[in-house]
Amino acid sequence: MPAAVTAPPEVLNFKSLAELYELYASLFIGKEFRCPRNMAIVFEPHHFFHLVKLSKGNQTEFSSEAEEPLMKATTEGFGMYAINERRARTLSWIPEILCKPHEIWEYERKKTADEVFIREYDKPGSPFRVMLLSRGDRHLIPVTCMTVRRTGIKEHRRGKRLWPKEQSHPG
Repeated sequence: MPAAVTAPPEVLNFKSLAELYELYASLFIGKEFRCPRNMAIVFEPHHFFHLVKLSKGNQTEFSSEAEEPLMKATTEGFGMYAINERRARTLSWIPEILCKPHEIWEYERKKTADEVFIREYDKPGSPFRVMLLSRGDRHLIPVTCMTVRRTGIKEHRRGKRLWPKEQSHPG
């Protein structure tokens, strides 16, 4: 039986980079997530950068050691940083996407990630939210998460369906 399409979770509200980073840390750091295949998904502080598409001028690569104190000190607005606001506000959707995805696929061509978790929401515009993950030794590692329009979801369904194993086909 296919999983129900539901309304998305509440979005995050924040007024500064420090507040956003604090929300990220409270949602993900030190938390244990397991997908329906019972594989662990481990978040580290540096995953924040890609999940919110952090940039500073032309810089998009960061180290946690250098950037974390600067981000925590940015308590009013975003200072010298920019983020993708949609990705940042929907970080709160990630636990549901990981623990209750509608589909999990292994990419046929692995460029950015090995697997994609897909969840459809009852919302206009871009109803799909996809979470890209790479494989570690004993766990999955977050790469990024984004919204996808109905017309673009087929790109994420190329490859091997990992979960659920059975797919019902209409009549």
